Amino acid sequence: MSTAQITTTPDTVSEELREFRQHLRTLGPVQRRILSVLMPQLVALEQAGDSDAALTIIEEVRTILWEGKRTRH
Repeated sequence: MSTAQITTTPDTVSEELREFRQHLRTLGPVQRRILSVLMPQLVALEQAGDSDAALTIIEEVRTILWEGKRTRH
């Protein structure tokens, strides 16, 4: 599925942003640095229309966020 096929509403975006921010607060410095590299790449891929690569980065970001949740001390 490409990102163009995903339907978003303002409520969906708002909920996803809230969840992203919630998880971001739980991350350590290494995970934050990794995300600071991945996020601009994601934006560039979306603008270039490379949905498959963008989805790969989204999965990497989700993995990092999930690891942050599990490793929080």
